[in-house]
Amino acid sequence: MSRSKCNQTCTNHTTSTHFHLQAISKRKSRLDKLWKARWHDVIKIKEGKTSSESPIKKSWSWEPIFALIEGHRFIWWRSEKHFDTGESPLGQIFFAGHSGLAGLSPLDLREFATEEIPFIVSVFGRGLKEQQKISLLVGSADAKESLEDAVLSASTDAKSD
Repeated sequence: MSRSKCNQTCTNHTTSTHFHLQAISKRKSRLDKLWKARWHDVIKIKEGKTSSESPIKKSWSWEPIFALIEGHRFIWWRSEKHFDTGESPLGQIFFAGHSGLAGLSPLDLREFATEEIPFIVSVFGRGLKEQQKISLLVGSADAKESLEDAVLSASTDAKSD
């Protein structure tokens, strides 16, 4: 939508809002047409490890990421902006062989807050160097179901290749 047409139909938009909406539109177009992403969202990933010196002390945190599932890969960037500007992803997991959704381990259950557990999705597959498992925190039960469905579909498709 051109700026003049936007002014005629949505006079309440500020310039920054207009550019924000334009960025969202471009991102959606890239995700649909170029990436053919079956799922994408801004979520959080568990980063860091529990210290072996003090298992009680939490030495990890939930960090925001922008993630997508494309073909047989789960790929993530630090933010939507990093994706939009073509930065290299922070990581990716290939759904090949033994891969897909993972349950929470007893250690996971001790580490995570009770209120977080219903919104955590664990994904595993082939990372860049070896088998990898990541824990993801989503914002709602619907977001969790959507991500789980996409992972199951990508990992099932990969196994039928």
